[in-house]
Amino acid sequence: MAARRLPLPLLLLAACATAELRLVTVVFRHGPRTPADTYPTDPYVNYDFAPAGWGQLTNAGKLSQYEQGTWLRQRYGEFLGNTYSPQILAAHSTDVDRTIMSAQLELAGLLPPNDEQQWNPELNWQPIPVHSQPIALDNLLLVRIPCPKYYQELEAVMKSEEVQERLSSLNAQELYVNLTQLTGISIQSPDDVQSIYSTLKAEEEFSLELPEWTKEYYPHKLAPITAYSFTLNGYNAVLQKLKGGPLLKKIVNDMKEKANGTLTPSQRKFYMYAGHDSTISNLLLALKVWDEQIPAYGALIMIELHQDKTSGEHSVQIHLRNSTSLDPYALKISGCELDCKLDTFLRLVDDVIPNNLETECKVEDPNYVPPTPAPP
Repeated sequence: MAARRLPLPLLLLAACATAELRLVTVVFRHGPRTPADTYPTDPYVNYDFAPAGWGQLTNAGKLSQYEQGTWLRQRYGEFLGNTYSPQILAAHSTDVDRTIMSAQLELAGLLPPNDEQQWNPELNWQPIPVHSQPIALDNLLLVRIPCPKYYQELEAVMKSEEVQERLSSLNAQELYVNLTQLTGISIQSPDDVQSIYSTLKAEEEFSLELPEWTKEYYPHKLAPITAYSFTLNGYNAVLQKLKGGPLLKKIVNDMKEKANGTLTPSQRKFYMYAGHDSTISNLLLALKVWDEQIPAYGALIMIELHQDKTSGEHSVQIHLRNSTSLDPYALKISGCELDCKLDTFLRLVDDVIPNNLETECKVEDPNYVPPTPAPP
């Protein structure tokens, strides 16, 4: 599923010469945060991370998200214009403090007030709404609505010979045993390893001294299984349809409606979605452009709809900025060009677009009880 890369300036120059940008969708992970979870032997288990608290954006996280907003302004400012309008732009986030704040910060950098919209001469900022769904009802960015089929399929994937062989090559069982002893919590899966990795990463970003035992494990021994955990959560078309599929369906429908002139509002040019590391991985997996990795803070996917100035044909380009300090690169879907014709794009992703998520989430076994999802 590795994606082919092309230097972005070359692709943009080629596209701008012959095509017009029509619609942009950006999806990004929140910025650096304080730890959202801990473990019994964590020396910071009783730390309050004041004044922010657990799982909140740090000051560095706030700055990086604002700066990414200004970066988006440089890239799309001419396309968006200088005036904010709810007809032109819509922003969505998961119902989590750090993602809502990340969206607000990126919007502040993306669309500062122009002279007409300046409401306070001492504050170069304007309010832009960010919409969200309660986590238990989230059917778009986290997909936390009840979905037994997802967990049943994931359990089958985890038991498969292919997955067990990969885990064996990563010495997973030995790592589980050692981490259980070192952390004081039962480690039984790649997701459990990911949780420990994420906690250590957040503590490190917060400039806290990590325990002595971590020198042997973090990041080098934890990172491969952590990266694999993201792959497993969207391992096949069934899992991709139920996790990344709902957001991809929304993006696909918006592009189809923009192309055929039925998108409401008709002036809409830009959709923004603020989510989590899993939001990034699940969407890239559904798009079949996933390179196994740990999505970085601020990782940004840009999906662009272009229209050829001569033929009128529409095409899709996908770009990934997998760090706020790096340049983006173009992603190529297998079976298509970097500038992928819209009709071809729709055909290639059709197998992971849910028709009726509620129905497709059901299982035949009435006694099956899915596990409780971990907090985001």
